[in-house]
Amino acid sequence: MNRTGSQRLQSSVRWLGLLALFSGVALLVHILAGSSLPLALGITGTGSAVMLAFAWQRLTPARRRQFADHLKVGLMAGVVATAVYDAAKYGLSLVDGSGFNPFGAIRIFGALLVGQAAPSGLIFGAGIGFHLFNGILFGVAFSVMFGTKGVWAGILWGLFLETFQLTLYPGWLDISAYREFATISALGHVAYGATLGGLSRFALARRGYS
Repeated sequence: MNRTGSQRLQSSVRWLGLLALFSGVALLVHILAGSSLPLALGITGTGSAVMLAFAWQRLTPARRRQFADHLKVGLMAGVVATAVYDAAKYGLSLVDGSGFNPFGAIRIFGALLVGQAAPSGLIFGAGIGFHLFNGILFGVAFSVMFGTKGVWAGILWGLFLETFQLTLYPGWLDISAYREFATISALGHVAYGATLGGLSRFALARRGYS
């Protein structure tokens, strides 16, 4: 496959990457408007699926293949980057030594999804699932929109996500250890973004995208 302009995902298609942010939008709506998280996920997820299906019908076969390539790369890179993100946060929390729990939001996610009265295992499982779902989908969004840009673009993407988290989470979760939260979260997102950017560029280059 020649690395020509025809092999690049055109700007008219890249906007589809925004649809992968629907779970983040749902969480944002919940935090700001107080709506039910499952309801917000249902609405944003359905809306994104409908828009994707409509756009897919209008794509040429070549554009469909290109979009599918970016989607596959984003899924792979998102899984690895999310694992690196969690490992970085865990390691940094051990070094910090303050006792701050960097995964405190997971139980809250789970309770919002399945209810406070649900068994603790179900709450924890739902929270883990939502956390991983977000990390992977954010990786897909990056790959579709900026996947060939490399490590620095990935770091900027991670810091973009960190900006929202740093703005919303402390008040929403009533975080008292703000310094520890900000430091661990920011460095974790840098590790996430660097991994995402590097893997996406490498994998897309192997498929002929530059």
